[in-house]
Amino acid sequence: MRAVVGVVLVVMAGCVGCGADPSVSSNATTRPEQRPTDEAKRIPMSPAPPRTPVRKSEAAVPPLAPANPTPLDDLEIFANPVAVSSEWLREWCTTDWREPMNANLGRAARYQTRVGVKADLREGDNEGTYESAREQQLSSGCDEIVATPSPEAPQSADQLYVVLSARRVNSAAGVAFEEEQLRSLRRVVLQDGRWLVDERVEAG
Repeated sequence: MRAVVGVVLVVMAGCVGCGADPSVSSNATTRPEQRPTDEAKRIPMSPAPPRTPVRKSEAAVPPLAPANPTPLDDLEIFANPVAVSSEWLREWCTTDWREPMNANLGRAARYQTRVGVKADLREGDNEGTYESAREQQLSSGCDEIVATPSPEAPQSADQLYVVLSARRVNSAAGVAFEEEQLRSLRRVVLQDGRWLVDERVEAG
């Protein structure tokens, strides 16, 4: 996932999601490449950090918070649209240059609809971006994950929209050099008794 987050979560305008257009802001003083002035308001589908070597900023990047010591079981996760959205984003965001291409999307797929999985794969890494990440030994992870049902989007017994946000830390060769704030909107749907994250929803 060299691009950052869809389960059947329909995130509202201004939400986070592999599909939704989350705004990404970085605290790193040195960027690997020039970003467009008008950034998309969705989580980049490639969780991969910049494609060129980046010098660590003088201000150290805070490390990722430790994982939840008491994770939820599958019954609890799939019974709750907010919980399944959070788990999907956590997997989608976690990348490691030593893993196979788009391994993060493969892990996140268990929390998604088939439509959501296909949409995310279309925006995932290709051979070029994957090899670039391997050469630079790029990895990423997220903490401060928050999932909230959108109060503005329509909801029903089998569908709702979830606003997702998180802090993503990018590292090269094991050294954190940049952090980004992710925000996206995802649609989450109930299928066969389980809540799943669907395609991202464009804010509008």
